[in-house]
Amino acid sequence: MKPVYFAFFTIAVVLFTACGEYEYEKPLTSSCKAKIDTNFIGFWRFVGYKTYNNFQLQIDSHLLAITPLNKHEYVIIVQSTKEQSLPLIFKAHLTRIKNLLFANTQLLDGNFPNNYGYYTVKIENDTLFYWGFIKNKLPHVFNAKKFFSQYANDTTFISAVRMYKRMKIRFF
Repeated sequence: MKPVYFAFFTIAVVLFTACGEYEYEKPLTSSCKAKIDTNFIGFWRFVGYKTYNNFQLQIDSHLLAITPLNKHEYVIIVQSTKEQSLPLIFKAHLTRIKNLLFANTQLLDGNFPNNYGYYTVKIENDTLFYWGFIKNKLPHVFNAKKFFSQYANDTTFISAVRMYKRMKIRFF
């Protein structure tokens, strides 16, 4: 990879995955049990974020394209609108715990560990919200499904809530 593309790629990684957010080698649940929620499919424009606990989030203007990969998983393409860079591509599936939805996201690049980031996700009107959890605020050993379902909205553990507006794009 050329040095200039590597620099842009590194900047782009920060757009979607923030250092210091919890990730693990396994998803919360297997993707074979997940179902596609068509409400997430489409194009989304980043409109802002709110951080908690002095979490440092360096994020640039970008777009998300979310489309089904198969019956259980999505492909998420993240493209910066300011930097001339290659897009980031993630694989994701949803886990429902009680009345909460969590996205299990995995960057599709052989140069990075295949860990999963866990993000609480929701859509209100035409706005997509997602947020992760600060790694060093979590217990060292815990049951992830039980913990995240109990503390999904507790700002003691939340890193930053990202917000996106649905884009109305018609191809035909």
